[in-house]
Amino acid sequence: MIREATEADIPRLLDMGARFAERAGLVDHVGYNPDDMADTFRLMIESEHAVIFIGESGTIGGHASPHPFNRAHWVAQEVFWWSEGREGLRLLQAYEDWAAERCQSVGMITLEAVEPDRTARLFERKGYRPLERTFLKVL
Repeated sequence: MIREATEADIPRLLDMGARFAERAGLVDHVGYNPDDMADTFRLMIESEHAVIFIGESGTIGGHASPHPFNRAHWVAQEVFWWSEGREGLRLLQAYEDWAAERCQSVGMITLEAVEPDRTARLFERKGYRPLERTFLKVL
C-alpha cells in the first residue's frame, strides 16, 4: 500500500535514503548525514507544499513551488525516488496525482548512476520531455 509518510516512517526513510545515496554516488560527493536527512524528512512531512509517499519497498518525495520564470505556474519537483521492489510506478503515480492537484507541471530527475537511459525512456513514455541536465563539481 502506498500512502503519505508520517514521522513514524522516518527510520525506514533513512534506511532507504542511505541505500539511494550510495547507489546514486552521492555519498562520495556530498556524504549522507542521517540527522540532516531526518530533519529534511520532517520538514517535508509537515509542509503543505511538500510530500513523501512510502510503500513497502520504496519512497518518492518532492515539493511544489512557483516556477521562477512565471510565478503563476506552479511546478512539483521530485527530490528523491527510490524503489527496491515493483512499486516504483505506483509511487510515481501517487506523486503525479498529488502534483496535479496543485501544479501545472511536474519535474523528475534521472541520476547518471542509476540507469539513466532506461529511466529517460520511462519518463518519455509517460509524457515527460527532456529539459536539462545537471552537473556537480565538488570544490
